[in-house]
Amino acid sequence: MTSPSEPRTPRLYHAGAGSALPPVVAIGVLLASVASYLVVAIALQSAGLTMLLVVVGGELALLLLPLYAIKRLDLRRSALGLRWPPAMPMIGAVLIGSTAWYLNMRLVALLPFDEGRLRQLSEVVDAPPLVLALFALALIPAICEEVLFRGAVQRAIATRLFAPAAIVLSSLIFSAYHMSPIQLVPTFTLGLALGALAWRADSIAPAMLAHFLNNTMAVLVSRRQPPALAGWFEVHPNAALAGCAIATVAGLVLIARTPT
Repeated sequence: MTSPSEPRTPRLYHAGAGSALPPVVAIGVLLASVASYLVVAIALQSAGLTMLLVVVGGELALLLLPLYAIKRLDLRRSALGLRWPPAMPMIGAVLIGSTAWYLNMRLVALLPFDEGRLRQLSEVVDAPPLVLALFALALIPAICEEVLFRGAVQRAIATRLFAPAAIVLSSLIFSAYHMSPIQLVPTFTLGLALGALAWRADSIAPAMLAHFLNNTMAVLVSRRQPPALAGWFEVHPNAALAGCAIATVAGLVLIARTPT
């Protein structure tokens, strides 16, 4: 058994020395990145840009400081989890990303949320052209948020805490970042799955893929695209729930079976 006086090792902890940002640096990067998001978003909104362009500008602001930090500290990109992953977590990412959104949607439906807030969120998703919506709400967040939350924050926390604790804590931060009561629960549960993917793969690539697929499916079904798929989910809610639950669990099993 490793005693407290012995050095923390990559085997016992998610990230070894030099394979992650120092925790103090990661906290500073997190706070500065969120502040940059707000500043950029407010500036773009004041300039009269559309909400999606405001989101894209803010998200890109999240990406800059983690990349600058590893360059300033002369760390490799793998310190942010930017490395090629094993195949098994990528398969798990496809299963989770394409189905977990429905489980979260059913969960949110059980919670007492203001219908006005739900309509406002739907307008952001449904109003713009589909390609722009997928770019701004699926692709860009999948890249920028994963670099910050799973790459910089989770890996840094995991140099001091056991991986499961780092995953839970980074998921709480990820959920709070969205600053939306409607998104609080689904972003936390999604963050747990994304964190597990990033941990077991020692790469944020599977988390990026699952994040992208999760948001893509949510956008497509919200816009009833394609109509046959959206209609099937509405006509067969129980079968959809069972199928998505099985696929999500299968993805989690694949994660658990991935050697670390």
